[in-house]
Amino acid sequence: MYRPAYYQQLSKRMGAMSVREKYDIDRHDERLKTLRLLTTLLAIFYFSYTLVDIYLLPDIALRSLLLRGLVMLPLTFFLFAYYKRSVSIRRKELAAVLVISLSAVVWCAILLGSENERVLSYFYAGLVFLMVLTIVLTPPFEQSLYSSLFVFACLYSSIWFLSGSTSFYVINHLSLGVPVLVLTLMANYRFSAESLRLYLENVSVEQLREELAARNEELERISHIDPLTGLTNRRGLTRYADDLQQHPNAQRCIAAMLIDVDHFKAFNDFYGHSEGDNCLRDVANAIRDACRAEDMVCRFGGEEFLVLRSNIHSSASEILALAEDIRVKVMELAIPHQPTQEMQVTISVGVCVASVVTNTELGTLIKAADAALYEAKRQGRNRVRLNSHPDHDSDLAQLSVGNINPAL
Repeated sequence: MYRPAYYQQLSKRMGAMSVREKYDIDRHDERLKTLRLLTTLLAIFYFSYTLVDIYLLPDIALRSLLLRGLVMLPLTFFLFAYYKRSVSIRRKELAAVLVISLSAVVWCAILLGSENERVLSYFYAGLVFLMVLTIVLTPPFEQSLYSSLFVFACLYSSIWFLSGSTSFYVINHLSLGVPVLVLTLMANYRFSAESLRLYLENVSVEQLREELAARNEELERISHIDPLTGLTNRRGLTRYADDLQQHPNAQRCIAAMLIDVDHFKAFNDFYGHSEGDNCLRDVANAIRDACRAEDMVCRFGGEEFLVLRSNIHSSASEILALAEDIRVKVMELAIPHQPTQEMQVTISVGVCVASVVTNTELGTLIKAADAALYEAKRQGRNRVRLNSHPDHDSDLAQLSVGNINPAL
């Protein structure tokens, strides 16, 4: 069975809801605001026509006042009260359509009581109800279609009972009424279909925007991640440094730990680059497991890693304990390394703790940690060294790590 494109689109699914349901929910407030304004204007227009009734057809003046006032006025107040209920906008539009359709019936009932010859000319005004139900109120097409057909049937059932009505008059009236019905329904359908099409385009654009934002966010995240180890890379470190500069704190203490895998070139030469990559991944995981979630853990170079801990209350002893914990966790991995005296992979760690406010100071801190790392390697590797003053590379303190005397 053929179904117009408008109905096909309404019946499609958008997640757990149909297009019709989501369309009504998303545009509820906008459509309700317009509906209230149009209802107000149409009510003023309709009740002001009581004066036109009295002027053109004095014999139905009382009938017009009673029917408009006792029937339509309460219904109008009821309609505005119904707009405040938490029901779908489609039901509120349907309520408005029903009241307008009933107002057309009341208007016909008013005119049927007149014996004035002017009633035949005045009856052409009934076509206004068709325009209201299609191109003024612009309800959903299905509501507009059924209500227009109802009002059309009401008008041309009543027309035979008007004073002075003839077949010629009815045919003459139909020659105008039928085009009005058809053309206004066509206009309403086009408006309904176009409104739905624009809504779906906006939804599609919004979905694409959200997907693009999510992908950009993911790309931004990936761009700061080292693909081998999953740790932050140098670009992420730069962003971290920029954040420190944008939120300076004179009381902030930052600890830098520079970690190097001992004899890694020899490991690569002996076991191959694939095993070298596995080794770096395992070491990176051990470092990450030892650190807090808020610590900056970065792959600083080929086999070098950097840990930055920003804490107002950080102390050298606390950071040294962390560095020693990392060293021990790497040894516990027991990764074989035959070319070395220990016969397993070890690391050397250089540590420095200082107050840092700017990027320059952070660079100095890392340089001091690098000096401590160099001293740890010079002392025999597989140990932690502390540089207590980032501005003085020679002022280094050793943390005992047991009776270790590896080959240089």
